[in-house]
Amino acid sequence: MPPAKQDRPLLFCSLIAAVFIILIGIDRISPAVLPKDSYFYHPWEYMMGSFRYNIPRTNEKMELTGYGDLANMLGVPGYQVLRKFVWTNDRYGKRNSSVTQHETPAVVVVGDSFMVSAANSDEESFVTQLQTHTDASVYGYVPADMSVFLHDLRFQEDPPEVVLWGRVERNTLGSNGEIETILKDTSCFTEISEWNRMEKTSKDTVKALIGGFTEYAQLSILRRTMQQSLRHMLYAWTGQHTKNVLLVPGETMLFHDRGAAVLSSPGKERGFSAVADAVAHVRNCLKARGTRLIFMSIPDKEHIYASRLGREVPTPDPLLVLEQELDNRKVQYVSLVKRFQEESTPGKDLLYWLDDTHWNARGIGVAVEEVIKKLEE
Repeated sequence: MPPAKQDRPLLFCSLIAAVFIILIGIDRISPAVLPKDSYFYHPWEYMMGSFRYNIPRTNEKMELTGYGDLANMLGVPGYQVLRKFVWTNDRYGKRNSSVTQHETPAVVVVGDSFMVSAANSDEESFVTQLQTHTDASVYGYVPADMSVFLHDLRFQEDPPEVVLWGRVERNTLGSNGEIETILKDTSCFTEISEWNRMEKTSKDTVKALIGGFTEYAQLSILRRTMQQSLRHMLYAWTGQHTKNVLLVPGETMLFHDRGAAVLSSPGKERGFSAVADAVAHVRNCLKARGTRLIFMSIPDKEHIYASRLGREVPTPDPLLVLEQELDNRKVQYVSLVKRFQEESTPGKDLLYWLDDTHWNARGIGVAVEEVIKKLEE
């Protein structure tokens, strides 16, 4: 009589369950023991609270080795340009190194991720470089929308002499949400009740209290590793990759699909009249406080390196069309596009990172030179 076949489904299921429990345990312990480099490709997400309701960290410095946002989206290590980051947030949650943490600054920089210098270390940031080239005290109210700056009581009570407002080209469109918000304003963002301010402060306090747990719950070393590995394998086996990143055969520079889409749009289709109206409104609001506004539109990487993308910039240059609209409204601005085009010819060092949408230290330095000229006028 043959021996009975041993059936051990319970043991098999127990082993599978044990593996899953161990993996989950490793995944949950990892945020407390692994370096931040394991989860973040550069400091922006961590320092500005991307996983904790966008409540930025305060009085904190972060150091890590990272790479660019386009390389992160692509997930192919060969395109990563590794570099060391130092990122410091002040007590207000704004990015400022020790040399720019002024309480009553003469010059305040307001703007998006370009003005915060998301792809650069503290010593290379726009605010720090500007401070090293002027005797006036410089402060970075970055990152922030202009509407947020205008209703901040801190700078209503102690207005600076100059506000430099910078926006990257792809965010300088008539359809942009911030531009639309400014155009709807009728009070220079001062008609905000004390109750509304208290309500916002209370909400932010609650978010900050539970933000750490929320961030911890979202961080997953297994998900991060698998996501990047799958992107790399897909690219290696099929050549396919995320549509957000544009690859040009034989080209080491990565491009962003949104920047390329904006490049295809001529100036007359970008709603620059509305943009100029919004900037003029901000100019008038600040003028009433005794503050001078200087606006700066930063060219997209795809605009300056259009030839490397195999494209051409529309004629007339869209940013020159915007500048004409600003001239018509007598708005003071810093013009970068011609200078950047001159500085981006073959043989010259790059103005933007190969693996990132943002400008590098040299690009920031060139922009700072133009800003200093305008400040001295």
